[in-house]
This record gives sequence, structure tokens and C-alpha cells, in this order.
Amino acid sequence: RKQVADRLNCAIDRRTELVHHLDELTDGVYSEGMKKTFSASRKAELDDVDWRVARLMYCKDPKHNAGVDAAHAWEVQQRKMADSQALEDALAHDATDRWAKALAVVGEKPPPVERTVERRIPFVEARPTYNPEDDVWSRTLELRTLDEAMRGDVSKPLPRPAVHTEEYQNFHEGKYVKDDCPIA
Repeated sequence: RKQVADRLNCAIDRRTELVHHLDELTDGVYSEGMKKTFSASRKAELDDVDWRVARLMYCKDPKHNAGVDAAHAWEVQQRKMADSQALEDALAHDATDRWAKALAVVGEKPPPVERTVERRIPFVEARPTYNPEDDVWSRTLELRTLDEAMRGDVSKPLPRPAVHTEEYQNFHEGKYVKDDCPIA
């Protein structure tokens, strides 16, 4: 029995060496092709899933305790808590190692610097006292209607644009926008 186990271990080691050598010669194409052809997890696109995360969710979520016998419930929950703590520590250690490798490239150490960006405040909330009629830029950019430009003497310059809507000659306040706008 021991001889069979030794021969099996030798064969497994030899196969691992040969596959590694083939991967070196083909830049990893051989292993990828074998996984694509024979791996059920690759076909289901589950080969990159870290199953420790799913197990951690199972251990932490109380909805998975529903089917447990009441006589053993406390013991099962204690085991799940111990398993979840071990998994959480292992995942945290792996994440810290990955961050350390990623940040070593730029010469920093974990944890990464976190930057929080405040939510942008709309202008009218930032300046509640803003009155568009008092805005200098809108006064200089405000356009007059064609009717106002055509009315009057061509030899005289056009009047300055009205800043307040009440200053228009045809202004009247209505209930709806169509009442205020002669075109609508």
C-alpha cells in the first residue's frame, strides 16, 4: 500500500513538472486550453470565484440557521461564528497583502489614502439670495426681441435691454406662462 502511494505521488509530481514545462514553452496556453476543455467550473465561469466569500456569507447570515435542529442550534451557531471569524481574518490578510503589493509600486504602504469628495451643491442652494435680475453678466448678455429692435427710429441707437421683466412695454402678469408670452 505504501509503495502504491509513493508511486502515485511520484507520478503526480512528474505530471506537475511536465505541465509546468509545457506552460513555459507555450506561455500558459496549454493550461488555459486544458481548463477550457475539461474544467466544469471554467465552463460555468466560476473558476475565478473565491469560495471563501460564499462560505463567509453562509456563516454570517442568520437566514441559514432556519433548518437547524433546536437541540444543536447553539453549538452549530458557535461553530459558524468560529469559521466566519477565521475566514474573515484570512480574507483580510489576503486583501492587505494584495494592497501592499499594489502600493509598493508607487512607494506607499497600506492602507491606501482615501479621498472623499463632497457632493456638489446646486448654485441656487449655495446662494439662496441670488437674484438673476441683479446679475451683471445676464444684463450684458440679455437679448431683445425682434419686435423691439424693429420698432422705433433706425437712426437712433436701440435702448438698453430691460433688466427687470416689468420694464418691458408689453409686460403683463398672467396666471400661466402662455399668458405672459405673446408667442405661446
